[in-house]
Amino acid sequence: MNNVNLLPMAGINNVGKDEALHVRGDAPRIYLREALNVDISPNGKPRMRDGLRNVTSTPLANLWQSPLHGDTFATLGDQWVKVDPTDWSTQPLATIGEGLVSHMVLNNVVLAAGPAGIFTFGGTNAQRMTIDTPPPPMVTGGAGALEAGSYGVAVSWLRNGMESPPSAITHCVLAGGGGLDVILPMCMDSTVTHARLYFTRQNGGELARGEDYPIGLSAVAVPLLPKLGGPPQFWRMDAMPTGLYLGYWRGRLLTARANVLRFSEAMAYHIHDQRHGYVQMPQRITFVQPVDTGIWVGQVDHVAFLQGASLESLELQTKATKAPVPGSAIKVKAEVLGEMAGGGSECAVWLAENGYVVGTAGGAVVEPMAKVMKGVRASAGATVVFGDRLLTAVT
Repeated sequence: MNNVNLLPMAGINNVGKDEALHVRGDAPRIYLREALNVDISPNGKPRMRDGLRNVTSTPLANLWQSPLHGDTFATLGDQWVKVDPTDWSTQPLATIGEGLVSHMVLNNVVLAAGPAGIFTFGGTNAQRMTIDTPPPPMVTGGAGALEAGSYGVAVSWLRNGMESPPSAITHCVLAGGGGLDVILPMCMDSTVTHARLYFTRQNGGELARGEDYPIGLSAVAVPLLPKLGGPPQFWRMDAMPTGLYLGYWRGRLLTARANVLRFSEAMAYHIHDQRHGYVQMPQRITFVQPVDTGIWVGQVDHVAFLQGASLESLELQTKATKAPVPGSAIKVKAEVLGEMAGGGSECAVWLAENGYVVGTAGGAVVEPMAKVMKGVRASAGATVVFGDRLLTAVT
């Protein structure tokens, strides 16, 4: 019987025939059918993988560490919490709902999208990122010097320079002139500081900006229209909806739910145009990873690439790939992947039935493990870059 040298090891090959496992020639190596609890170095030497230990009995889910300051976040039941990994104690931040929660860093602030909405944490406390659209105000005639005619009034909420979409317009007809008494709607968001009124001119239909009022006021008397400014920026728009996956692409926040990928307004991450700010995909979305020239989108049985430089120019490209593991995609710097990156600064990498797959910044698919790996299946996964390795936990 011939002796077979087990070194150097080249990793797993569960696709080829038995004779293909032993590679001879100038660079001899041997493939394994399976390798459990072992890491194989680039030069083919095996090393027993470090063991695991239980660090806490607290049922933490959606565990994520911020690359910004190293803070760790998770969910505990329906609570979004900050975790101290030295003793695994938790600090409640917000009620985010039970289920999948996605995290990312945007403008030096941590964002978390859960069933209850999108929340931000800037280092001190958490708050909802979006501001709900207020209901329309109540408007009646009052004392003043306005000429007879129809006047429209709408209101929006303000928080630290951020404005909500304006409410619907309430019209009031002054038959013999006078003023407007505006009863502001009740605001249930404790972070809102001011209400901004918009008015139409006499018998006009277009809103123009009026004045801002402290949120504590319940009513405003308008004997004369103030000096009017520009139209509302977010007219007929809505608060940015939450989703299962978060992303950032060319100044826009992305969220995905079911088969719809939604985009925020450019540089207004809390605002969504429900008429035009979305792309409907053929299948349910299983991950979202933007790159330089487009957006990689996971589908149930393949992967798609939305290529373009703007929302209006996006073109759908269907890629002939194996089904990705939902949630397993991660963005990896091009220098980590070497020649597989094919240019660009970052690539998308996800786990599929045939191993890890690279989606380049230019929209190409690279399947480095396709000839040696098959049969990888899971209902969900989460991937991290650990040293020079990709590690994916699957369920």
